Amino acid sequence: MRRYLPSTMMLQAFEASAKRLSFTLAAEDLCLTQSAISKQVIALEEMLRTELFKRIKKRLELTPAGKNFQARISPALNGIEAAVIELMSCQSERSTLDLGVVPSFATKWLIPRLGDFAKSHPGITINLATRLVPFDFSETTLDAAIHYGNRNWAGATCDYLMSEETVVVCNEEVAASTLLAPSDLSKLSLLHLTTRPNAWKEWAETAAVEGLDAARGPHFDHFSMVTQAAVAGLGVAVLPKFLILDELASGRLVIPFGPTATSDNGYYLVYPERKAGLSALQKFRAWLLDTVGERQRQAG
Repeated sequence: MRRYLPSTMMLQAFEASAKRLSFTLAAEDLCLTQSAISKQVIALEEMLRTELFKRIKKRLELTPAGKNFQARISPALNGIEAAVIELMSCQSERSTLDLGVVPSFATKWLIPRLGDFAKSHPGITINLATRLVPFDFSETTLDAAIHYGNRNWAGATCDYLMSEETVVVCNEEVAASTLLAPSDLSKLSLLHLTTRPNAWKEWAETAAVEGLDAARGPHFDHFSMVTQAAVAGLGVAVLPKFLILDELASGRLVIPFGPTATSDNGYYLVYPERKAGLSALQKFRAWLLDTVGERQRQAG
């Protein structure tokens, strides 16, 4: 029996427009033209014989019927997408793994080691995509992610990988001329990584440094930016030691004094249970845990 259903294009156009309250922004999200989105929404309204939006100058506003329709349609579309993703993921022998990664961890630790994985598993392709915060696996095609934080990831299995030790770093000139002791920190800008807002506070508590304004100084969105700022002498930073080994080895950064601080957070490999059977994920997981274990054995 034929179902009385609008096309998925109509529904996607409506949902995107309802979220953005703009045909133009909805068009950008769906990689279509503003005209195409508008036509799909109009066609949907004509089919339903119901006005879903109020057009107020250049702004959209959902009608009561539109709000109710959005509340019913969005979960249904998410369910359809999840079913498609789940069916695709059931191909357990597929040779690709789509992995979300924290950029700094990927660039400084994972990518330099992926050659070893490729040698052991030449038939598996690892696709990397940047992810800074936890996300809903039901709304993405990613198979797994490497996440920095804690185990609280809804609907996902979390395999602990490692913690990180943070150290105070600056360039050699600053260390020699200004930063001779923790008390000298007040003379310099404290450089902050936006995703680690408590790094200075945690280090100061570990070092028992009192009176330090841990919130003072500029913030940077990316690890590479705050690292380069420290190299350039713009201030002093607290950074994970294992991510700046190259800079320390070359002398571009130095550790003027201790101690190291350890956060309660750590790195985790996370994945939804429905993806656990993927052959590529199982092989990558085994390699990753073994590689992390080897690193910890060497450190010990």
